[in-house]
Amino acid sequence: MKNTQTAELMKNVKRLGLLHLFCISGMHVVLLTDCLRKVLIRLHFNREDIEWLLMIVLPFYLIIGGGSVSLVRAIIMAEMGLLQRLTRLSSLDGWATSLLGGLIVDPWLLLTLGGQLSYLLSFALQVIPDNIHGFRQSLLLNLISLPSILAFVYEVHLLTFICSFLIIPVFSTFIFPAVIISALLFHYLPLFPLLINNILRGFEWLLGEISYWPGMISFGKPTTAVTWLLFFATLFLIDHYRVKPLLVLGGLYLLVFMGIHVPLSGEVTFVDIGQGDSAIIRYPVSNRVEMIDTGGKLRFGRQSVRSQSDYAMRTSVNYLKSCGISKIDTIYLSHHDVDHIGYLTTILQNFKVQKVVVPSGMERQRTLLKLVPPDSLQVPQIIPVKNDDVISKSKLYVLHPFNKGEGNNEDSMVLAGTFGQLSFMFMGDLDRHGEREIIRNYPELRVDILKLGHHGSKTSSDPRFIKQVAPQIGIISAGRQNRYGHPNQETLLTLHKNNIKAISTQQYGMIRYRYSKINGHWQTKLKGDEYRWMLPRLNNK
Repeated sequence: MKNTQTAELMKNVKRLGLLHLFCISGMHVVLLTDCLRKVLIRLHFNREDIEWLLMIVLPFYLIIGGGSVSLVRAIIMAEMGLLQRLTRLSSLDGWATSLLGGLIVDPWLLLTLGGQLSYLLSFALQVIPDNIHGFRQSLLLNLISLPSILAFVYEVHLLTFICSFLIIPVFSTFIFPAVIISALLFHYLPLFPLLINNILRGFEWLLGEISYWPGMISFGKPTTAVTWLLFFATLFLIDHYRVKPLLVLGGLYLLVFMGIHVPLSGEVTFVDIGQGDSAIIRYPVSNRVEMIDTGGKLRFGRQSVRSQSDYAMRTSVNYLKSCGISKIDTIYLSHHDVDHIGYLTTILQNFKVQKVVVPSGMERQRTLLKLVPPDSLQVPQIIPVKNDDVISKSKLYVLHPFNKGEGNNEDSMVLAGTFGQLSFMFMGDLDRHGEREIIRNYPELRVDILKLGHHGSKTSSDPRFIKQVAPQIGIISAGRQNRYGHPNQETLLTLHKNNIKAISTQQYGMIRYRYSKINGHWQTKLKGDEYRWMLPRLNNK
């Protein structure tokens, strides 16, 4: 398959939670060794000689197969299984030996989802009692893999348990044998591989259709301690497979789900979105979520839409899904520059969005409307606003624009609001003239946290404006080694002269303020010195 087709297939498999189908000890390697063993037995080879021969042949298959990480893992497990046969080790001893071999080759093996699923599921197959088979065995295999899947993928489809039970036999009895046979007969029967390829395309289409059926649960990411708790609770279920332990395990998952989806604290998060702006506001208990700008990347030359959205998938989308979020109540777009709204399509394709709020005059611009895809989970209502307009159920209020504009920098929507014990203001790319207009219209305006305008450019952050609003902290959202030189040293000096601490996403990564009714605290993804060599000179002092 082409890379785009493979990516689409894996996307659908991921949505259905069927990733373990590709991780069960390398099913194609097991099938290959079984076929070779049967052929050699037919040729009257000694069984012990067959095992030694297979141990020699498998490394050559690894070279021919391209030596991918998943294939290396499958070959190691197959080799250790053959060694187990020759040394007459117990099945668990063989599993432990294969794990040690895998860790020698790749010490980070168990930090990957594929590595965890491979060894977890092969372990489960060793310890599940023989009297448990069919759908019950498939259910246990799904449950044993579920903590790892949630820790990496954050969501699970209700159809997972049924689909895996139905599809595993299809893989083992039809797809893998058909692929191997078509590869062997390619030069003799070229139409047969074509037929198999069309069947696989049909299978991909079917997975795609099923993956979008109702039933997707945005669970969120359990903490490491909770993931281990769920894993050990599932192991206990294997030893005591009864209805009551199954209900207890279900209740435990429900408690974890509620803990993620009903947070006792809120947050204001500045996403490390590169050379752009994106902030996420999450309210406590109600789990209301708002986003201010989506970030985006300017296109230079020919680049696909998919490559444009990848960075949002790795940052804001990934983070929101780890919080169990499937719906965004309101997205505020400060103005029409791509680095502020370019990832809107990606957000709309991954979340239900009720409203998109834009500065007055931008609501019908083609730049905005073309970013609303026809396959959005929910087509949002687009609402234009000016200063002093009220957004329903939101703590944010609009300070700018004062007049209808065209969505340019000077028309940027400026928002302010209090979260926890601190007041925030988000400036978009507003220029110095607009900043002076704000303090002229709101002479008593003061804030604790200021998201600087235009990524710390000297076209924003007028000294008079900075002095009047008197923030304690200035947040700068800018990309590392960006071509514009943001933040500008003039802006950093202005902050320094007013005793304002500058914190940038390019230095600290994601910046998050978590708050409750009585206190709040700051967290940053990076310590601040990891990318020091990429930062402006003044920022290094």
